[in-house]
Amino acid sequence: MPLTIIHKLQPHLDLWAPRLLSILRVIVAFLFIQHGTQKLFGFPSVAEPPGPELAQLWLLAGVLETCGGLAILLGLFTRPVAFILSGEMAVAYFLVHARENVWPILNGGDLAAFYCFMFLYLAAAGGGAWSLDRLWRGDRKAPGGFLSAWEPQLLSILRIVAAFLFLVHGTEEILGIPWPPDAEPFPGPDLSSRVGIAHLIETVFGPLLLVGLFTRPVAFLLSGEMAFAYFLSHAPRDFWTVINAGEDAVFFCFVFLYFVARGGGPWSLDKVWRRSARWGFQKEARAFTTG
Repeated sequence: MPLTIIHKLQPHLDLWAPRLLSILRVIVAFLFIQHGTQKLFGFPSVAEPPGPELAQLWLLAGVLETCGGLAILLGLFTRPVAFILSGEMAVAYFLVHARENVWPILNGGDLAAFYCFMFLYLAAAGGGAWSLDRLWRGDRKAPGGFLSAWEPQLLSILRIVAAFLFLVHGTEEILGIPWPPDAEPFPGPDLSSRVGIAHLIETVFGPLLLVGLFTRPVAFLLSGEMAFAYFLSHAPRDFWTVINAGEDAVFFCFVFLYFVARGGGPWSLDKVWRRSARWGFQKEARAFTTG
């Protein structure tokens, strides 16, 4: 039934995909800018530098995140700015986080990994329907950029990365994988609370999103779960996501909503399934006409 509904809504989803891309771009930029203003102005909270050896890089990162984030927010020079910010996040991940632990959820680099691949996708896809780039061009076709031909493949890569970052939040609490090496032994899952049920949902449905199977209905379910998680657990603490620890939840909510409209991209089991079904139908049609 959900698949039938998604199929009937497909024309509307295709229409809304460029608009949802713009909404996703604005949300991501808003989340991202906060990290820059923390570094430069101590707002909305003071961010502690990683150490004197990285002080200059820290200041440069603050400028890039504030100014570049504002450009992404407005959709101005989206592709080149997003490409630069993707590179900055890759450098940040390997300089600050990767040496702590191999798992992003344990080394504190899951957000850096997300921003890296999200901006890489924007470098290919552009700012969407609602952007200053689009307003400036009018109705003219968007300039391609050297990554634009790879937009479908980068969509699949973004889906895989987002699903992996999402999945481990569930498996950590349900299966104890990954588990902090210096923590107490894994006590086992706790399914007596709504948080435990949420982690179970993440563990069950995250792999489907990872392989791109039933992408649209699964993404719709998980987007709703993340919206509930944010407003129940994070929003009451503070408005700013860098303070209320809800940045992950907001990102997952909107990127999953985008997958509802765009699907899982060419590297997904949905795509393989549709291709096989189409080939089987064509084979039956040829057998019928020649039989």
